Amino acid sequence: MKKFILKTLVFLSPIPLAFILGILLPTTPRASKSLLMASIGKNSLLQNTPSPRIIFVGGSNLCFGLDSKTIKDSLKLNPINTAIHALIGIKYMIDNTSEYIQKGDIVILVPEYGHYYRGLDAGSEELMRTVFDVDFMNIKHLNLPQLSNIVPFLPKYILTKFKISEYHNFKDSDIYSVNSFNQYGDTYTHLEKEQEHFDPYSTIGGEFNDDVVRYFEKFQIELNKKGASLYVSFPCYQEASYNNSIIQIRKVQEELRKSKLQIIGSAEKYKMPDSLLYNTPYHLNKKGIEYRTMMMIEDIKKAQNNKK
Repeated sequence: MKKFILKTLVFLSPIPLAFILGILLPTTPRASKSLLMASIGKNSLLQNTPSPRIIFVGGSNLCFGLDSKTIKDSLKLNPINTAIHALIGIKYMIDNTSEYIQKGDIVILVPEYGHYYRGLDAGSEELMRTVFDVDFMNIKHLNLPQLSNIVPFLPKYILTKFKISEYHNFKDSDIYSVNSFNQYGDTYTHLEKEQEHFDPYSTIGGEFNDDVVRYFEKFQIELNKKGASLYVSFPCYQEASYNNSIIQIRKVQEELRKSKLQIIGSAEKYKMPDSLLYNTPYHLNKKGIEYRTMMMIEDIKKAQNNKK
């Protein structure tokens, strides 16, 4: 029996060794070009951009939906667009940004609608790679439930470390790449491209998560203690997708209006026709970005005037 157990352990030993090796191996060349790697540069912006500053926090509705140069010229504030990907999770986005907040900062929080119907501690491959590919020190922003929820994504991740295609003969994406962002954090490499076909998103599933709004309120208190301010707004969203989830979106707006948060704009205001979209219901083309940016400037100016 002892010999059988010993032989079994010897037979199985390569598996945990491969698991450990896969984690310890450096980020693959393909992954090093990922848009997730842009978080390094965006954190540098948060650390080094001088005041007065306006910081945008959310998913790709922001990086594919703002002209920060126009915002800078209009509001006379230095913009930082921290957005990368919605599936990183709104909790991580907030926790990471909070570390860099300075007195006088204005933070504009614009989650995608799905964030309100998702657990704050939900895991994803994008969140897992933000730790294991981008910077392991990012793990400090994850609580125990988040850590537990990224574990299921590790086996697939580890296998990629042993794929030849991760090291040779791969082509960088010209849209979803670390090099797709300008000096403010906006995605810009798609601006001259033609619209791509995409289908509307179906109805948002799940129950509204009250904890999300409470977390935003907690964030607002932390910002106010630092002498900064928070505004919460609504994402640009394709009209057809909006209509598919109109009940869920109205619930989001209703709960935000009932909260202690400072809300700017409205959900319906940022409903977008297909002509202004690029390749997903949340990603705008050049004309859409210009249109959405002017609306955002209008809402921010109105909010600032109301505070005077």
